[in-house]
Amino acid sequence: MKLATLAIAAALVAGCKVNEEQSSFLVGTKLIPATITSATSGCVYDATGAENVFGFFDPAFGYRHALVVQNQLPNNAAAGPGRINTNDFQVKGATIKTEVLVGPPQSIPDQVVPANGLIRVGETAPVAIALAQANTIQDGSDVRFHIQVFGNLQDGSSVKSQFYVYAAHAQTGFVQGALCTATQTAFFCEGVDASGVAHQDTGSFCQ
Repeated sequence: MKLATLAIAAALVAGCKVNEEQSSFLVGTKLIPATITSATSGCVYDATGAENVFGFFDPAFGYRHALVVQNQLPNNAAAGPGRINTNDFQVKGATIKTEVLVGPPQSIPDQVVPANGLIRVGETAPVAIALAQANTIQDGSDVRFHIQVFGNLQDGSSVKSQFYVYAAHAQTGFVQGALCTATQTAFFCEGVDASGVAHQDTGSFCQ
């Protein structure tokens, strides 16, 4: 086995997620699944929540999570008399580059997907993103998503985050399980089909 293959395998086992070296004051820090707050209030993306070490999803249904982004820009309201702060970040979309680490040879085009959110200076917030569209990644692939959000500051200038890196496995037929009793029904937060079954890793609750 080639050294490069061994290195990739070792990185996958270790759940390696290293941020690419790109400078930005808008910093992606982790990729989080939606989690349940309560059976009545439903699911949310909680910026304080934990990131899964490694992702799983059924490629026939795509894959969706949220990138947690910090706005490290300073408040520039004091830069001049009467000046208001213009460094709040309005998210407009995300760029996803997909790298195949293990699996069938395939070429996955870069994608630009909708995303939305207002992240004020000094704040951290989750941005929901469709990482993979349905039927774009082949079964049995280990992939690494390179995720970048972009948008505008309040003065209209265009900005973007660094690329954040996250690895996941595409497995046809994957379903997320929930430990419910025989009298309970499982509910899931993301990647749910018409019958209520989730085809990706996500939060769940029983009712």
